[in-house]
Amino acid sequence: MKVLAYIFVISNFFALNFSFGQCFLATISNGMEIKNSTGNTELDKILHNQEVDLETFFGVNINLFFGIEQSRSGNAFFSPFCSSLYCNGQIVLGTYLMTELSQKSDSYIRLVAVFAHEFAHAMQHKYGWSGNSKWRELHADYLAGYYLGKNSSLNQSEVISTFNEFSSHGSFDFNNPDFHGTPEERGCAFLEGFKYGRLGTTNVYNAYNSGKNYITANNPCNKYKPQRATPLDLLYLAGAAPEAAILIGGLAIVGSVILFSNDIYIRPTLSFGFFNKQNQIKYKGGFGWSYGLRKQFNRSALEYGVNIIRHKVEYPSYTDVKQFTYFNVNYLHNINLKFVPSRLQSYGGLGLNLGGNGIGVSGIIGSYLPLIDRFSLDFRYELGNKTNQIHFGLIFKYQKEYLWNKRKQR
Repeated sequence: MKVLAYIFVISNFFALNFSFGQCFLATISNGMEIKNSTGNTELDKILHNQEVDLETFFGVNINLFFGIEQSRSGNAFFSPFCSSLYCNGQIVLGTYLMTELSQKSDSYIRLVAVFAHEFAHAMQHKYGWSGNSKWRELHADYLAGYYLGKNSSLNQSEVISTFNEFSSHGSFDFNNPDFHGTPEERGCAFLEGFKYGRLGTTNVYNAYNSGKNYITANNPCNKYKPQRATPLDLLYLAGAAPEAAILIGGLAIVGSVILFSNDIYIRPTLSFGFFNKQNQIKYKGGFGWSYGLRKQFNRSALEYGVNIIRHKVEYPSYTDVKQFTYFNVNYLHNINLKFVPSRLQSYGGLGLNLGGNGIGVSGIIGSYLPLIDRFSLDFRYELGNKTNQIHFGLIFKYQKEYLWNKRKQR
């Protein structure tokens, strides 16, 4: 590494002195005159070898160019535009940037870190990143740190130098739309990615999502009490994050269920308990709540909801009190009984219960009594291999007919 650093320092000196007279000028972009060479063969070879390694690591294919910053201030940038269908973008390294880095300690490591940062942008582009400017930059800092943590054996001095390099590019210009983060945020993003790379059992795709979780927590170097990303944060991260996909999918499912259901129910529940012969565990009587949604048909109904019961549990050697939550799906069908008052509607059905106690099947019998408009009183008894309980509660009809049917009538 020290030999490479020495070559980098020396060759940069020659690159700055000879690059103005060599190689064709492709274009001017982002304040830089774009070239296809630094003007120094040895330096080109080093950088292109590093390019191959980074392409393999980040799973991208880029076109590498070099440029002369018109502002004479060090710069590098990634552009998503490419001349090939098999390319994920182009990266331009500035001559003045390489010269500035060559004058600092651990210069080659700093250059590799900047290089990896730009490749992280290529990976973001490949997987559809849509975060704001600050988050994109901090996420790229995190992945650059991950690359160095995974692929190098930096000593403490080199880690500190690279941390300082990222910190030096931070600012407090919060109102700038191109704000990339404070010095602390940028240095910490690199450091946390570096630490994640040292775990040894991770890959770049794990790091990609771990970096998103880290930056949305807005907790530099994790020095504060950990915070979870809010749903809005996850939505802002868009499709590349599994959390966002789960959240959006979950909201879509819940919204569809509410839209196609008619009723909502809530019932206090008295459980008489049951005995688990296989494990010799006795679940004594308890109390809880049952609530959920119903889809009402002509003479039947489908229910789906949650049951939460608190039981006293007697194990072979000790007794404990536990709360059990399980999901239930019930199918109910009206039964017309001559001896039952006409205002009462009797029904029977089957229930399926899924929860910590396993899968349970039960039979249900009960009646409901219409009260006022949209409200009915519901009473039922449920008995099965995992349930032995009475429910007594209310059903509220929040949707008598679907919205699209109302529009047709208009």
